Amino acid sequence: MSDYLHAQSEDLATPSPDSRAKPESKSLFEIFPTLRLLKDVCDYLAGSIEQPPADFRFLASPWWSGIWWGILAAFILLFCGQTSKFIYIDF
Repeated sequence: MSDYLHAQSEDLATPSPDSRAKPESKSLFEIFPTLRLLKDVCDYLAGSIEQPPADFRFLASPWWSGIWWGILAAFILLFCGQTSKFIYIDF
């Protein structure tokens, strides 16, 4: 039993400064550079940033902007009014 308590006290002991060293952490954007590009494209399309990413300069074209907003308008028209149901009952 005392061996068990001794092992428990060693587990709870204050760690030495060498054992506290944290491994170097990296951001997901550093690990997956494509993720950063995807985030930047989504931010530009949503209007969070003014300039498109360097790899996607065609997004600044007025043609692309018209197509994008046309697609969004089509989705709105496609799904508008489908979730609400109004039932009129006349007594």
